[in-house]
Amino acid sequence: MFFVIRSTSFAAITIALAAAGVAQAGNSFSTVVIDPGHGGFDRGGIPGQQVPEKMVALDTALRLEKILQRAGVRTVMTRSTDIFVPLSVRSAIANAQHDAIFVSIHYNASPRHGAHGIETYSENNRGAVLAARVQRQIISRVSTENRGMRSAEYYVLRNCRLPAVLVECGFLTNPSEAQLALRPAYRQEVAEQIAAGIMEQRQFAFPPLIRTHRPGRLVHRNRKHRKVADSGPLGCPSLTFPTAKES
Repeated sequence: MFFVIRSTSFAAITIALAAAGVAQAGNSFSTVVIDPGHGGFDRGGIPGQQVPEKMVALDTALRLEKILQRAGVRTVMTRSTDIFVPLSVRSAIANAQHDAIFVSIHYNASPRHGAHGIETYSENNRGAVLAARVQRQIISRVSTENRGMRSAEYYVLRNCRLPAVLVECGFLTNPSEAQLALRPAYRQEVAEQIAAGIMEQRQFAFPPLIRTHRPGRLVHRNRKHRKVADSGPLGCPSLTFPTAKES
């Protein structure tokens, strides 16, 4: 089941958070586990996609790491280079952290080239609180379709014991958004707004956990979402992108 909040209804988020018992709580976490999607032989996306998701996801994640560190937040990366990290290891890295949240960075893909926009996923009500803040911050600055908050049982979300979200930062199969994703300025702005949502959430406590799905069941069955949950080798072309250190 999906739930979507459009930009016109973000004013209701504050009311919803209050109703869920979210209260101000100083710094509610000290560590952010940042998970750049895919890597190594797993380039991400769908067959025929020109821009490899793994590279722009990594660059965006490295930028997010730098922003959070400057703000005094401890960060842990599931990968910092172009290597493959199994989903079980990503979850284990996250679960080894105390007083932490988990943020997975991805870029979207669709056989329909007109699909566009940004969306943020969570698996339970604690992740949904963080997803609402991250999505609202991104859409407040990035000019694209607000695809809202969505619920999904991705492996890294349902196997994290931390509040966890997965951010899809635009469609690499959309010609316009693919060109944007190749621009360091776009990746920097997305990273800054994800960080803004994280820093906003840091001032509030998370509600008690209420799981909304049965363990082990995947909601999404199409190729893109199945690949995200259980990714396999797709090959990798020789492409390079500027890293966060170069901009």
